[in-house]
Amino acid sequence: MAIRLSTYAALGGFAPVASGEDARLIDDAARAGFRVRREAASVVHTSTRRQGRAEGGLATALDWLDRAGIDPVRVTHPVDQLWQYRHHAAARSAFRRRDFSALAAAIRLSVDHVIGVARDCPNAEAFAMRVVPVAPQGMRQVSLPIAEAVLAALVAAADPARAA
Repeated sequence: MAIRLSTYAALGGFAPVASGEDARLIDDAARAGFRVRREAASVVHTSTRRQGRAEGGLATALDWLDRAGIDPVRVTHPVDQLWQYRHHAAARSAFRRRDFSALAAAIRLSVDHVIGVARDCPNAEAFAMRVVPVAPQGMRQVSLPIAEAVLAALVAAADPARAA
């Protein structure tokens, strides 16, 4: 993770939480309208220690995975994540066009509410992060093997040639 000092200062630094302060800082940056880039091609090397400084931090998670294996890992259902991702894209586009009618209907909010949120946002990213709710059925959690199967089916439906 890399962040400009001015952005870090504008956000007030890391939140005083026991763990997850890095992810929270990035989410706070996006909600505040700072540009956040999440690059799937990035390779991240982390510590392999199993005795950490923070209870509930990465060392705790790695230790738990050593004991439990991958099967109990829970992630957001890909359909719910896809719903949110698509609506974030629609929100960014609506913000740039200043046309909120279709977005408001899609996310089941009044146009006035959506315009009010837009008025308080410095840019399209902040608007998307603030206005798009969780998926209508919630952000369901499923096991990693189920998520991978659903994701494979989504990819196959979107691009049959790629699934072969």
